Amino acid sequence: MKILIISGTPKQDGICDSLVKTAALAASEAGAEAEVIKLSEHNLSQCRMCGDGWGLCLSGHKCEHDDNFNKLQEKVREAAAFVYITPVYWGEVSEGLKNYLDKLRRCQGTKQWNKNDTSGSYLEGKPSILVANAGGGGGGIVNTFDQIERAITHMGGNSQPRGNRGVYDYIAVNRWNQEYKRESLKSAVKSLVKSLEN
Repeated sequence: MKILIISGTPKQDGICDSLVKTAALAASEAGAEAEVIKLSEHNLSQCRMCGDGWGLCLSGHKCEHDDNFNKLQEKVREAAAFVYITPVYWGEVSEGLKNYLDKLRRCQGTKQWNKNDTSGSYLEGKPSILVANAGGGGGGIVNTFDQIERAITHMGGNSQPRGNRGVYDYIAVNRWNQEYKRESLKSAVKSLVKSLEN
């Protein structure tokens, strides 16, 4: 089973990057395959809203622009669960994660509108752990979680009845709580993997 860890931080070190490494190690220790996607390394173009806003993303559930996004979307299809890790910028997810979620939402969230497509969203029935790391006093974390959860819901990844699906856990991290929250993240990832085995 593959756990996809999606990193929204552009930094190569720091708290967010350490959380990415923690999640990957915990998934491996629990017996899952961990794959990390560092969005800053993929140079994804901004959604261009082709075809008056509904181009190939609506009709074929792919992006018309060959910027590596479609390869990342295939990784979403292959994954059993997700861990989203982002710094909090201006009370929201990082620009890189927002861009990725916007493109993914246009391709996966629109499947429910296409009556000829019965494949279902690549996120449907798959749980997610949301991790937000805010500087300062931790402001903006709740809004950041809301942003990611809303995108996941639009793509069918938070549907009812949930069981262990949907948003599995929320880990709010700041500079003062990072040590014990790192332990919480380890436990959450291991619990997530175990839940998928049952």
